[in-house]
Amino acid sequence: MSLKINKIINGPIPESFLFDETKRLDSLKFDGQNLEVLDQLLLPHEFKYIPILNVADAFDVIKSMQVRGAPLIAVVGSLGLLLELQKMSELDSDEIRKKIEFLISSRPTAVDLRNSLTGIFPILEEEGDSDGVKLEKCREYLLEVYTSEKLQNRILVWNAYQELLAAFPNKKKLTVMTICNTGSLATVSWGTALGVIRALHSENRLELAYVLETRPYNQGIRLTATELIHGDVPFKLITDSMAAWAMKNHQVDCVLVGADNVARNGDTANKIGTYMLAVLAKHHNINFYPVVPFTTINRNIATGAEIKIEERPSGELLRVNGVLVGHEQCPVWNPAFDVTPAELITKILTDFGNWSPRLLEQQIPK
Repeated sequence: MSLKINKIINGPIPESFLFDETKRLDSLKFDGQNLEVLDQLLLPHEFKYIPILNVADAFDVIKSMQVRGAPLIAVVGSLGLLLELQKMSELDSDEIRKKIEFLISSRPTAVDLRNSLTGIFPILEEEGDSDGVKLEKCREYLLEVYTSEKLQNRILVWNAYQELLAAFPNKKKLTVMTICNTGSLATVSWGTALGVIRALHSENRLELAYVLETRPYNQGIRLTATELIHGDVPFKLITDSMAAWAMKNHQVDCVLVGADNVARNGDTANKIGTYMLAVLAKHHNINFYPVVPFTTINRNIATGAEIKIEERPSGELLRVNGVLVGHEQCPVWNPAFDVTPAELITKILTDFGNWSPRLLEQQIPK
């Protein structure tokens, strides 16, 4: 990336900003040797942690969506690989590369996973280091993916919070809308878009959050609603199809969403339904903000047309909690993501500053 140092808006960040850990749900547990991840498919009815012993385990929980959310996927993939490298006595670069490509194939749209894991490649290619030194550097790098996430996230949430204060100087409290889950269950910290909503609430600047149910996987009703109830945050759950009517009849100030992949021109890929919200926001003159770590920006693609959209099994649409609600032979199209064009985006909010898509493109080398 072209930017090497975080750009903190109106820093330094106050010590008290987002530090009530009792209000945050833990997406994983890691003590340096043992990793467990929360099975998000069981929420909100059961909280169960799954042990992860190796790359295969990490692949399985990512592919099955027992863990999801771009930052969390990157961390779980990195820690799964770290656990295997901790057991290696000798460096095997070819084997490490194969494991990385295997992990990336679990969720191809999520560029954080690719960016985090392929960060090892320059280490493997370094000249002058012994195999033992390279192996240790790989371990240190993968651990850093995990340990740095909380600091980066706090800067991201602070920057986004400051942007909203500047955008709405005459409003004491904001009403926002969001889709999918972008909170602590999608990260190992406070979250991206939902982290900003939590910040607004903690600073007494949130009136209400409208939360879309997020069909067909129901991350909104199962995960986001669970987080907001846990944090005593005021919200209302609505169906995806109610978004336009809510915008027309209630004072929605802005839409806050996450993203799994951002092209150089500012096109963003996020949970299916996000593009719909951007179109509706444009029509109702509502600001639309993707909130993403800078690692989500994919410098290898020029526009959203190059983003590979993952398609999921038909059963996710035909079944709810395993119960068939449609005809089993019903034909289904089930893309997991859609792409929001840059012209519908107000600003992209990141831990390296907040950028209009046009200005963002100037920051990304080809």
